[in-house]
Amino acid sequence: MNATEVELLVRGVILQLGLPLTVLSVSGSPAGWNIRVRAATGGVVRFTVVGARPTAMRAVIQEKLSAEF
Repeated sequence: MNATEVELLVRGVILQLGLPLTVLSVSGSPAGWNIRVRAATGGVVRFTVVGARPTAMRAVIQEKLSAEF
């Protein structure tokens, strides 16, 4: 997966859950994919997703975002 594909996963989860979030960045690192999103309140949420399988990554993204909002 590349950064664009991971960003699309994040955007899909945001739309599916109807969350007031905007994707700020997605970047790869040795630890995984570093994701930053901005809430409507202006707060920034950061988390890392490890893996290469889209379905597993989508589940983790959904879990992380649901826990925050």
